[in-house]
Amino acid sequence: MPRLVDLLSAPGLDTLRPLAGPLDATEVTGIRLEPRADGLAAVPAGTVAVLLAPLPDHLLDVAVRDAAAAGAAALVLPGGEQDAGDVAVHALAERGRIAVLTTDGDLAALVVAVDRAVAGDSADALARIGAAARELPSAAGDPEGAAAIAARLLGTPVERRAAGPGEEGASAAGPDGEVRLAAAAQPGHPGTAVRSVLALAALTAAGGGHGDVPVRSRGHLLAELLVAPQDQTARLAARGRTIGLPVDGRHIALRIEAAALPAADRYRLLDTVLPRTLTDVRQHADGHVPDGVHWNAALVDDALVLLGTWPTDPGAPGRRTALALARRTVDRLRRLHPEADLRGGVGAPHRGPLGIRTSAREARAALLKPAADIAPVTAHDAAGLDRMLLEWYASDTAREAVDELLAPVTELGPDRADPLLRTLQSYLDHNNSPARAAEELHLHRNAVGARIRRITDLTGADLTDPETRLALQLACRARLSAPPGPA
Repeated sequence: MPRLVDLLSAPGLDTLRPLAGPLDATEVTGIRLEPRADGLAAVPAGTVAVLLAPLPDHLLDVAVRDAAAAGAAALVLPGGEQDAGDVAVHALAERGRIAVLTTDGDLAALVVAVDRAVAGDSADALARIGAAARELPSAAGDPEGAAAIAARLLGTPVERRAAGPGEEGASAAGPDGEVRLAAAAQPGHPGTAVRSVLALAALTAAGGGHGDVPVRSRGHLLAELLVAPQDQTARLAARGRTIGLPVDGRHIALRIEAAALPAADRYRLLDTVLPRTLTDVRQHADGHVPDGVHWNAALVDDALVLLGTWPTDPGAPGRRTALALARRTVDRLRRLHPEADLRGGVGAPHRGPLGIRTSAREARAALLKPAADIAPVTAHDAAGLDRMLLEWYASDTAREAVDELLAPVTELGPDRADPLLRTLQSYLDHNNSPARAAEELHLHRNAVGARIRRITDLTGADLTDPETRLALQLACRARLSAPPGPA
């Protein structure tokens, strides 16, 4: 029987989002819809239990405990907005060896997709082949990208080489020579899927045009535009216009350091996580996301660069959208790869082909701060606010004022004070919104509320007073932006 991590690549399961617990602990034997949480204690072992209605946060730990005790492989929460930020839920999921996921997709379709994937029958093979026919054209002329898509759809590694003993292989002639792909052979219907998807992937990888076109996808061209000498920008921009890369708009670059991820996972990010994240941002981001915004992605120096392009100046709403995209993408990557130190940087908006390079440089510069001093995603300090605050904080008078204001918190020691100060800064930066602070800090909103109450109890500060809020906001920013050591 397959494990959940093997099933997530199957067609129809791309709406599942992991929240907590291991994905490879238990073999999946089937799927079951549960109308009530009190029925979870009786589900068969190995079941993917899908609740028909979202749970209140205070009942989630009970549901996880019951499902784990029954030996369920996974608990799926509907609605897509469910959170598992509570520490107790994560601990229960890890201890009970059960995965907790959420979905905003159709539950009936999810049941059919899991049943099909567990059975590994002809319907599953046909679904994988159909998904390959839909997704592979995006990697035309890109052997590595085509291999990564095929590997994801098959749930098994696909390598660019000739097949060896016990393997299936496919090849196709392209303008740069023959492309060969290989994967482990499988019996029965899964073997049919492997042979068919490999053949489609090889044909796709070998295609994409002939002549003087060194790149065959927007992602490849974007990568070349970012690393090529500046005197080649005009030539590459002209090529970009011919293949639909919107080089003449206003661009915001997001850079996610992904060197700790295997190459196959970085391609999987391009192929699956990014499209889901873009859809999610359009549905849930604050403010309107215009239809004219285009997103493209490239792998550059082991980092993922996402480029958002607006037809006009994106303004503050566009910058918020870019930050939301970066936070959601990094959050999903951290859930999938908790062992990797993944961080993101966001550049400021710039116009035209050179603006692409400028915003990408700023996104990289935003990541130069030490990891311990910044949130998982940080924006380029375009206004120079951090520099101004540091100059102000360098004066003895300002430092004494800040120290006096924050003393009740800092006296707790760095390990306890810094999380409180970061929470307070985010809370004030977002106009006293615990929900938006929780999203930025990857906490449950109840945890944000508890920290804010702790701070007000310690300091006696009235956070409804504008002058108090401003003083605390400046003090937190100056204190947290200051380099370690004496002034």
